[in-house]
Amino acid sequence: MPHPAGEQTLGDVAQPARAVRPDTLVRAVEELLRADGDAQWLVMTDAGGPVLLTRTWLQQLRSGSSGREDDARRPVREVSPPGAVVVPAACTVGEAAALVAERRRTGEQIPEALVVSRPDGAFGVVPLTTLFEHLAQHYAHRAVHDPLTGLPNRLFVEEQLQPPRSFRPAVLFFIDLDRFKDVNDQFGHAAGDEVLLQLAARLRALGRAEDLVARLSGDEFALITADRLTFEQAEAVANRILLAADTPLVLRGTDGAENLVTVGASVGIAHAPAGDGFFGAEALNVLLAQADAAMYRAKSLGRGRAAHFAPELLEDREATEAVRARHVLERRLRAAVDGGGLTLRYQPVVALPSGQVTGVEALARWHDEELGEISPDEFVPLAERTGLIVDLGRWVLRTACHEAARWPVVVAGPAASVAVNVSPVQLGQRDFVGDVVAALRASGLEPPRLCLEITETAAITDLASTAARLEELRRLGVRLALDDFGSGHSSLTLLRRLPVDLVKIDRSFVERVTTDTADAVLVRLVIEAAHSLGRRVCAEGVETLEQARQLVAMGCDSAQGWLFGRPADVPVLAGPTQGPAGMHVAAPAPLPLHGSDETVVVTTPDGIITYASATTGPVLGWLPQELVGRSVLDLLHPDDVERLRSAGRLGGAGGADGTVHRALHRDAGVRWLRTTMQELTDSTGSVREVLTVSRDVTATVAAQEALAESESMFRHAFDDAPIGMALTGLDGRFIRVNKAYAALVDRVPEQLAEMSVADLTHPDDLAQDDANLAQARTGAAQAHDVRKRYLRADGTPVHVRVHAAAVLDRSGRPAYVFAHILQREPHDDGRGRSRRG
Repeated sequence: MPHPAGEQTLGDVAQPARAVRPDTLVRAVEELLRADGDAQWLVMTDAGGPVLLTRTWLQQLRSGSSGREDDARRPVREVSPPGAVVVPAACTVGEAAALVAERRRTGEQIPEALVVSRPDGAFGVVPLTTLFEHLAQHYAHRAVHDPLTGLPNRLFVEEQLQPPRSFRPAVLFFIDLDRFKDVNDQFGHAAGDEVLLQLAARLRALGRAEDLVARLSGDEFALITADRLTFEQAEAVANRILLAADTPLVLRGTDGAENLVTVGASVGIAHAPAGDGFFGAEALNVLLAQADAAMYRAKSLGRGRAAHFAPELLEDREATEAVRARHVLERRLRAAVDGGGLTLRYQPVVALPSGQVTGVEALARWHDEELGEISPDEFVPLAERTGLIVDLGRWVLRTACHEAARWPVVVAGPAASVAVNVSPVQLGQRDFVGDVVAALRASGLEPPRLCLEITETAAITDLASTAARLEELRRLGVRLALDDFGSGHSSLTLLRRLPVDLVKIDRSFVERVTTDTADAVLVRLVIEAAHSLGRRVCAEGVETLEQARQLVAMGCDSAQGWLFGRPADVPVLAGPTQGPAGMHVAAPAPLPLHGSDETVVVTTPDGIITYASATTGPVLGWLPQELVGRSVLDLLHPDDVERLRSAGRLGGAGGADGTVHRALHRDAGVRWLRTTMQELTDSTGSVREVLTVSRDVTATVAAQEALAESESMFRHAFDDAPIGMALTGLDGRFIRVNKAYAALVDRVPEQLAEMSVADLTHPDDLAQDDANLAQARTGAAQAHDVRKRYLRADGTPVHVRVHAAAVLDRSGRPAYVFAHILQREPHDDGRGRSRRG
């Protein structure tokens, strides 16, 4: 598999070289080079290392003082040049270029080519001209491509609009990923990068050869077609994009386990105006803005869909359709509630660690003959908005009590309970307690077997009234649970003031309880707080055995989730479920709570630490109790303190992405942290405390420094190359030249930045240059080797040999011209050659 641009090795670009023995006669070497007109060198294998035999060396040898025939009969080892510069095949192009530049700086001999040693013992050769051509391609590619995905960037798109390419966009699809942030938050930024790579590959596969697929920024992409599309054709392309984004991606975690994630996307479609005129950067900005607006329209309509840029039409049409759809759904739901179109399914709740089923939760399900299966996430909010939730809740309560009262009696242990969700609207009804009493009496269900689950939203609407009503229900003997704790305005006040028996931890915390230390700590704190107040705890959404073990280690009392059983028409009430069978209390929890990828520190406005998370130990070497009372400045590198202060309050710098800075480890080492900070204010607006969350990015900073050093090495190799080098556009204007080239034409690089090759070329050679450049633009020739004359600043000519090669873009089309230039003697009138693709 070829390496991406900029990471090619000499093994990738080396040309094969024929090997000769040291006792080979010079005549035989000459015949070998004559027999292969394209061969420029041979490699002599010698005990002291390989030696490069070039045509230049042979010509110098044959024109020396010794007789021609005498030299021809001598073994090549007796007249061979000094040993070659040998580099391993794994050496990158940039490293090799830096090696050549360093030899020039130290005054060592500069070879015509490098000898490449391969792992199998064979040798290859890389001419310096080829080496620096690939280096130039690296620079050209990096300037207009995204380094992660390899896709073109916005600059590339703008360049394609310019002559001679004159690409004219027809339809632009603006693609924004819907749940990319969730992937980063749950699996980390490495997983996010993998998502971008996989989606880039899918989008590239969707585009045709003449289309452009680009990464604009972050999780935003664009697909730009060259051909005009009808409304229906554009819809079809957008649907293929949505399908590609909605198809699950496979991510491999640090533990080797594979995870399936779906990110989805929203797509905005904008059509460029028809015409054949020039389409410049300003027109592109307008088209991008239109597609971006359409994309946000798609998101507002529910995400995972596409929208065209036609605001005055879309608003009326979509609003009408949305209202009509809501009315149909409301009418069908009312019919289902009144006509028995709903069913109940029961999900088991188990005790931990035994896995014994102790109860079930009743869950309403709706299958409509016309609309099909309707999700509770869709019909429950609709019922709450329309007031149908009262009738729906009353039906669920009565049906659950009626069916639970007729379940078979369990021989051992208490009878299973049934939990019913109570909407805030229901709880606010004056006759709600009467509805509960009526359901219990009509069914004959014992009150302790009924558990009513209320949400935090229902509780905080009117905490005093809610507490009084719940106390009335509790006096009936009914059990009470606070549902989805942690998903809203959770506080210890709710736990303390509400007469609940059970606290149910929201699934969003349980989902990451084995992978995110912060969530694990929060879950543990909730369990400890609930137990201290005499409440039991149930975890929702448990799907893996590892999650169950983590919860057991934290002392959680019960759990429910797919691990223990999915919702079923007939609940399984006897014995342990299959999920936790054989699970032991001593089984180790997957996540040790003393490890984390984030460090939390809380300070006073003056920077005195009042709280530090346990992760200050592994990150900075200090225990939390050792830091409380100290100044946060003691942890910062002295050179970064003033920089952070100049950005504002130490607790307010960095913005959404945070500030990268150095912190001092206890062992006197330095750690790099990315820190986000937030000021917390009191009712008067005064800063009460400062919350900082830091992530250790030491490894990332080290990698960035290495990359910067590599870039500097590349630029040094180009600028200080011993031969003249120039990178131009297809119009002949200079993009970059090195010192050797500028010296050759008696100028400085800065002077050449505003000039073209034609400005320096002798008038008699312009026609030849124009013809060669035309071939480069069309791809008729990949390279030219010509003799020509440049004009120095004083007007005098300088005779040069120019090897110019086209640099291709990702699609294989000529994009730039890279040339290396050597001064020659005026009498050297060899003709130019071109190499065709």
